[in-house]
Amino acid sequence: MQENQDQNQQQAEQNNNEDSATKIAELEQKVTDLNDKLLRTLAELDNVRRRSREELEKSAKFAISGFVSDLVLVVENFFLASDNAPKAEIEKNPAIKNYADAIVMTEKELLKVLEKNQVKRIYPLNQAFDHNFHEAITQIESEAEEGTVVQVIQAGYSIADRLIRPALVGVAKAKS
Repeated sequence: MQENQDQNQQQAEQNNNEDSATKIAELEQKVTDLNDKLLRTLAELDNVRRRSREELEKSAKFAISGFVSDLVLVVENFFLASDNAPKAEIEKNPAIKNYADAIVMTEKELLKVLEKNQVKRIYPLNQAFDHNFHEAITQIESEAEEGTVVQVIQAGYSIADRLIRPALVGVAKAKS
């Protein structure tokens, strides 16, 4: 009887050991699964942070694009005023010369402010046509190499390589 009790006790201990080993294996698997989930969650969190930071930077960089679109019309009017000023009259009359100089100075200051905010004026005269920044309005027979911008009808503008308004241009074509 004693022997039966010893055998039963050994059997119980062996069953307990097997049960413990099974539970340990299950718990180790759960730990592995939870560690994997934690690592994936942390990676996703890093990705969300990075994407949010990039979006915020992009928003800050291009937030002024609507304002710039309106402001470039004013800048271009200053260019028109200085380009079409009567040169002969300006040289004759000091008051008109001061006025013309003020227009040119304002034009330059506006360009400095725009450049400070990464806004660039695109005036591609005598440059190769680039469909990313130019819009061809006409082709003009010219001695210039075919595909060269020979006339700028309207300057274009970009903010940090993002086009706000394409330059409207006339492109050279071979003479017939």
